[in-house]
Amino acid sequence: MNDYIDLYCERTMPGLWSEPLNAVSNISFLIAAWAIFQLARRQQKVPTGIWMLITLATSIGIGSALFHTFATQWGRLLDVIPIMLFQVVFLWLYSRQVVRMKYGYVGGLLLGFFLASNFSNKFTKVLFLMLLHF
Repeated sequence: MNDYIDLYCERTMPGLWSEPLNAVSNISFLIAAWAIFQLARRQQKVPTGIWMLITLATSIGIGSALFHTFATQWGRLLDVIPIMLFQVVFLWLYSRQVVRMKYGYVGGLLLGFFLASNFSNKFTKVLFLMLLHF
């Protein structure tokens, strides 16, 4: 889990800050989470789903920065898991609250999302890596 991995052309060598642009660009997720938090504080009651998205956006910023700084398997998991969870939570919330889909349709949509993601070469590689390491 602590072995160095090289997945990006920006990475020139092992070690901290070998992907400075990727690492620093993750600040945008923290800024977005902070901005949503500031907007949410103005509301009397903030739905749980919004708090979940704020938390996941923060997790994406931190996890992705760690991955692009340390370039290890544990960092990679901290990068991809929050991103996947954010996509699923957002898709669920948008489908239920904006489109007003019934639970069964949203479940089918999420199943379709997972099936489509499974056929993606990147997702399949990450999924197998996660399964092999746990």
